[in-house]
Amino acid sequence: MPFEFLLDYLYPLEPNIKQMFGTHSIYIDEKIYLAARQREKNPIDNGIWIGTEMEHHESLFAQFPSIRYLKAIPMKKWLILPETAEDFEEVAIEICELIKSDDPRIGVLPKKKKR
Repeated sequence: MPFEFLLDYLYPLEPNIKQMFGTHSIYIDEKIYLAARQREKNPIDNGIWIGTEMEHHESLFAQFPSIRYLKAIPMKKWLILPETAEDFEEVAIEICELIKSDDPRIGVLPKKKKR
């Protein structure tokens, strides 16, 4: 998994890692919080994807100027902290702290699978 340091900063939470869509997604209980991506295809969207609802985007952009929308992969709910950001590790750690403090802006419930 890329950016394994995330798991250290999420301690003592017990994240579950699932591979999907070329990322390593980080779940805690039922919610998906982050996805780590580091691939050669569409490297513009490499970094840490942040699962959030659209109504939280403005406040997250204000708090973390390094985050932005995904460019090559159109996903409305997800924001990205690009791996090329100068403050990448610092912001990633702050986002982990928000997750640990149960900040309602981070984390989404995945859609239920139809059977």
